[in-house]
Amino acid sequence: MRITCVIGTLGGGGAERVMTYLCGGLAARGHAVTLLTLDNSVPDFYVVPPTVTRVRAQLPSFRAAGVLGGFVRLYKLTRALRKTRPEVVISFMTISVLASCLLLRIPYIYADHLDVRFLAYSRKWKVLRNWLLRFAKTVTVLSERDRKFIALYHPAWKPAVVYNPALPCVEDGGTRPLFMVPGKKYVLAVGRLVKQKGFDRLLQAWRRVCERHNEWRLAIVGSGPDEAELKSLADTLDVQYSVDFVPAQKSLAAVYRHADILAMSSRAEGFPLVLLEAMAVGLPAVSFACTGPDVIIRNNLDGFLVKQNQTELLAARLEELMQDEQKRHQFGARAREVTTRFSLQQYLDAYENLCKNALQ
Repeated sequence: MRITCVIGTLGGGGAERVMTYLCGGLAARGHAVTLLTLDNSVPDFYVVPPTVTRVRAQLPSFRAAGVLGGFVRLYKLTRALRKTRPEVVISFMTISVLASCLLLRIPYIYADHLDVRFLAYSRKWKVLRNWLLRFAKTVTVLSERDRKFIALYHPAWKPAVVYNPALPCVEDGGTRPLFMVPGKKYVLAVGRLVKQKGFDRLLQAWRRVCERHNEWRLAIVGSGPDEAELKSLADTLDVQYSVDFVPAQKSLAAVYRHADILAMSSRAEGFPLVLLEAMAVGLPAVSFACTGPDVIIRNNLDGFLVKQNQTELLAARLEELMQDEQKRHQFGARAREVTTRFSLQQYLDAYENLCKNALQ
């Protein structure tokens, strides 16, 4: 099959990394795969497999294009898509390309990578999105909860659940990262520094436990617009002495290998790759029970799930693991099973079958 996969950019993030897995995996199975991105101004954060044809569409932003410029943007996008000669298109969270698919009469599969109830669109885009998704062969989501929600309110979208894959960590991790103080244990949190990730709540939880555990530190790895605000909050809570803010890393293998616990404080998620990667290495996890973590983590078996907004309980669960090394090892050993529960082969099988069904 000739498959074109479309995403806004490869500028970092879980969905972008999963896109490289999907493209590389389908190409390895003998399909002619093209990866098309729409924003040429953002450099690639991830490496595209050499077996995948890489195409960048030089499209003006919606703000720069203006009202009538939107038609110019659509023309350029349709032209770029036609050149890839696809038999089927897989779009990751990219609505505008679906209009081009309709014009070219190409079957398409649309994938959402966040809890659909938390997606924010303007009224205009919501109407357009709802209409375009009626013509999708399938809309894939990351949880059974989302599938039921769509099946109830948008049955024409034909929703299907496809979980993100968890890959075994083949890297040995290398030397201990420079920001990790020798002799200290680490609670690790990873993600963009935005409200959705809930790092403000994690800092509040950390305030409740850090004074009793001087041998532990909290490392928040990521970049984003809320960095200054979060650092100010750490100062206000007087936890700055035990918190490290670390810029986004291209490879987290060494960080995972030398951390002891993963903390996830998100208000909303899809099916977080960070959690899958950390558990694949053997890290026990403590997370608020939002979509994604509530499927990945098996409560009290390989980690702890905490009800949303119960910051005190999040702190208590973190402290329980911080105090109990044996439980950390037990949870970590079971956490590695995530690579068989959500394997790359299952993920590729799902999308390959969806593409075949779309062509039929």
